[in-house]
Parts: sequence; C-alpha cells; structure tokens
Amino acid sequence: MSSSIDSSVKITKPFSSDTDKEKEGLLQDADLYRDKLETQWSGLKKEATEYGKQALIIGGVMATTFVVMNALLPKGKKKKEILVEPVEPVEKKVTKIKTQSAVGQAVQSLAWTLAVGWARQKLKHFIEDERKTE
Repeated sequence: MSSSIDSSVKITKPFSSDTDKEKEGLLQDADLYRDKLETQWSGLKKEATEYGKQALIIGGVMATTFVVMNALLPKGKKKKEILVEPVEPVEKKVTKIKTQSAVGQAVQSLAWTLAVGWARQKLKHFIEDERKTE
C-alpha cells in the first residue's frame, strides 16, 4: 500500500536550529487570523447595533400606540353581578358533527405549507435586498 503525504504539511527536523523563522511565520499566521476575526466581530457588532435600534423603535411605537389608545378609547362599563339560581341540566341529543375528509385536510395542509414557504422566500429576498443596499 502506498500512502499519500499531504502537501500542506511541512516536514521539518525536530529541534531544528532555525526556530526564529518558524516563530515569525506562526506569529504572522496568528496576526492574520486575529485581523480576520476582528473584522468579522466588528461587522457583527454593527449589525447587532442596527437591529437593536430597529427593535427599540418598533417597541417604542407599540408602547406609544398602546398608551394613546388607552387614553382615547372609552373605558368599558363595569358589569353588575346578577345572582341567578342554578338551573338543572337538560339532556340534549348529541349530534355528530361532520368533520373534514382526509382529502380536505391534505389540501388544507398543502395550502398552508405553500403559503409558509412563499412567505419564507419573500422574507429571504427582503433580507438579501436590505444587505445589498448597505
């Protein structure tokens, strides 16, 4: 059996005398990865800040609407308690309610699945368009 050697693996002598070069190479790699991570992290922080601001605006609008509606709409009348004597139950003939057929349920299920899929696709396109404009 022949085994193939991965070309990306560097074969060096153990305890080679040139450790300073290897150290510099590793430090450069570490700096490169650190820069990439910092770039990604700053992007995530920026997006989180934008979404947080939007959530606060939506929450503020909802709270303001609630307060204004409670102030403007008339209060409901208080209901008076009426004492009613208990009534003996009357036997009723139970009729069987016709339920949907299996075909009707399958069609309804399919319609819901298509509607949710369509809404998901529209939301996905909306998010992509928002990202392109930024």
